[in-house]
Order: sequence, then structure tokens, then C-alpha cells
Amino acid sequence: MNSLFNQPTAIFRQPLMVDNNLSSFVYTNALLDHSDDLNVNLIHFWSLTDTVILGLKDQRLPHLSNALTYLKHHHFNYFMRNSGGLAVVSDAGVLNFSIFLPWHLVGKELQIDEAYQVMTNIISKAFPELTIETGEITHSYCPGTFDISVNGQKIGGMAQRRNKNGAVVMLYLSVCGNQTSRGELVRDFYSHGLQNEENKWNFPDVWPTAMTTVEELLHQPLTMQDAEIRLSSVFTNQEADINQLLWSAPFIESLAKQVTYMQRLQERIN
Repeated sequence: MNSLFNQPTAIFRQPLMVDNNLSSFVYTNALLDHSDDLNVNLIHFWSLTDTVILGLKDQRLPHLSNALTYLKHHHFNYFMRNSGGLAVVSDAGVLNFSIFLPWHLVGKELQIDEAYQVMTNIISKAFPELTIETGEITHSYCPGTFDISVNGQKIGGMAQRRNKNGAVVMLYLSVCGNQTSRGELVRDFYSHGLQNEENKWNFPDVWPTAMTTVEELLHQPLTMQDAEIRLSSVFTNQEADINQLLWSAPFIESLAKQVTYMQRLQERIN
């Protein structure tokens, strides 16, 4: 995989505002659909303002409307994504980072665990001071087999989507800010959504102390820009761009389809 980091790489950045939150996954889905058209590596950075991104499983909360009202009262926006199963927080201290892995560039079709390992390697290279581990942090929010942790505390989570032509591995990384507060928000979101009913859907029992930030672990200030620079610097050849694809008629058509799809998905929680 080391050769992957030396190949021409394009960087696509999207600092998103509330009105276009859905663009994060609209572009992710459309770019995955066009994996065969990517002739360079692609890494995608995006960020949101005070938003809880719900997973598909969250719509099963027996008192979902109460949980969503709780988020509104705490001035958090929300929407439902089409990957991963449970709620995560995205705010000014959380960086969302994806790598697209077209099979024709990688050289073979990666297994699910292999694709996750690519992202794990990126994080390890970007933050060599930290001993990165993977494995489920049970009491974090959106716990999963490939949680990213240091000393038993989660700093990020991964999800992936794939098709016959490639995969995209998506990471949220808690860079800085008040991670305890994020944990409390998600803990109370599920509390309001369950209302003491039996938790037969296995929604997580969130312990805010189960997670921390990269800044806390480094014991020094770390901005979102610092984290972006570290992650992108893993890729040594950043001269490429994908503008030709982004402005092509087929891609614009794909974007329109994905906008419709993501908007319809939101009807499940509105």
C-alpha cells in the first residue's frame, strides 16, 4: 500500500454550512459511482457546523421525535446518512475525511478489512506520536469493529461503501473541542429516544469518557487545519485535480440523482 501514498493525489475540500449539509454524502455517493472515471487518488475533507449525523438504525428509536426535539433545543442540526448505523457528532472540532479506492488504481479489489486498514495506516502515518489501535470501544457513540483509539479511548470511527469499481472509506476524527460534551449530547439523545423502554435494538450505552480528542492526546494545540495538513501530507504527490470530472455532464447528472435520493432519505425522520 505504500505505493498508493506516492501516486498522484487530488484533494477535495468542502467546508459546509447548514443549508448544504447533505452535500457531504451527495458528493461521496456520486464520486463512488464514478470510481471508474477517477484517474488519480482522491481524498475528501469536509466539515459541518453543530450537526448530529444519524445512522439508518436510529430511525428505529421508539421516541425518535423526542430525541430530535432534544437536539433542536440544544441548537444542533441533524440529518440521516446512508452509511454506518448510529449517530455521530460533527462540529467545528471534528474533521471528516474520506479516501476513494478505485480498484483500477489500487491494482486489486480490497476486502472490507483491507480497505479499513488503508485508513488506519493513514492515521498512523499522520500522527506518529500516537499508538493507533482498532477495535470496538463499546461505550463510545457509534461503536464499531474498526473504531480508532489510543490507550482505550476512541478518537474516530470509520464506515465504508463500495461497488464493483471501488470503495470509499470514511472517517470522522475528533481533532479538538469538548469531546465530553459531544458524548453527553449523544448519550442524552438516546435517553430521550428510548424513554426507559427496553433497548432491544442495542443502541449504545454512551459513556462520555470513552472518547477523547487528538489534541488532548498530543498535549498541545491542534487545529482542524493542522489535522488536514498532517493527513494530506501522507500523500507525497498532490499535484492532481479532478475538476474535469466534477464539471462533466455525467457527474452533474449523478449529483442531481444523489440530491433526490438524500432528500427522500430525510423524509424518514421528518
